[in-house]
Amino acid sequence: MRITLPTFINEEKGRSKKLIILSSIGLLAASGVVFAIYKTIDYPVRRYGKETRLNVMMSVPYGSLTMLAGTKSSDVALLQMQSADDEMLPFHVRYSYNPIGTTGSLRMTIGSDEGMLETNKPLANAWKAGSSYSMASTNAIHSDYGDLSPTSGTFDLMKPPPSAASEENDHATLFLTREIPVSISAQLGFGESLLDWTGLSLTSAYIETGSARTEIRLRGHNPIPMSFCKINAGFGEFAMSGISDLNADQFIFSGGVGYYSLNFNGKLTKNLDATVEVGLGKVSVNIPPEAARVRVLYDDSYFSSFSFTGLTKRRDGYFTSVGFDESNAPILTLHLSSGLGKMVVNYH
Repeated sequence: MRITLPTFINEEKGRSKKLIILSSIGLLAASGVVFAIYKTIDYPVRRYGKETRLNVMMSVPYGSLTMLAGTKSSDVALLQMQSADDEMLPFHVRYSYNPIGTTGSLRMTIGSDEGMLETNKPLANAWKAGSSYSMASTNAIHSDYGDLSPTSGTFDLMKPPPSAASEENDHATLFLTREIPVSISAQLGFGESLLDWTGLSLTSAYIETGSARTEIRLRGHNPIPMSFCKINAGFGEFAMSGISDLNADQFIFSGGVGYYSLNFNGKLTKNLDATVEVGLGKVSVNIPPEAARVRVLYDDSYFSSFSFTGLTKRRDGYFTSVGFDESNAPILTLHLSSGLGKMVVNYH
């Protein structure tokens, strides 16, 4: 049972607070009604009205994040923080929204400044060139301070996104607008994150993960062209599905030490150039035949390990799908590189 009490609006800080009471069915049967009280605080980011593009730049050094599509038409984003602590939130939140002309730039930090991932050049350049972000010209930075506490529990990468009724006591959910095209630059540190891009109009994406479990989902075709999607995955686990539906020109994945799953399900409507690199980790690449015709180029070495299923070897370092030359379907070109890692490519 879930009971949502009336929403209280804090006009001074421009945010809404909700109390959600959840009852555990198992505990209810064992010892009567037991209630857990959760607090959610909403931070809506209002649309000024002229924006035709949104750049989202965020850092989440610690904690659990869920990203979804869907806001009010008057908003470009909604950040929802949930906690079981009635006194304070476990996260430090800081964000600013800066519309310049027809481009809105939303920059956001969720978590503590301690343990922040070092911003490398690709992300720094993406922020600088893509967002027109300037501390001197931006609007006021909104913030709410609280003690940082790591989230507990885990979630199954194959299950739906956690909701307000999740067993996790503390997590953040970011809802993004469906109304205008969005570019995303995100640094994810320690924690578990689920980025569901279904329903978004994506122009580009750069995602960097630290020691984390991260999943990116796309269940439907991106309605607009995407210039690139770049993923830098560090330690831990990473899974992505719907890559063929990104409608991208380039897909670039780099893994360090961990287990990574890349699913090119969906269907290409144009050629896609994909680069997949791994250091010491293991990468599983899955491509359904209906997604595209495929050619694979790779450099084999004494220390690396490559395995192919459902593909035909044309020569050393070159595989293609069956009937590649006779087909007119869009081409997925895979460039594979491995240090001491292992790569498995399945075309079936």
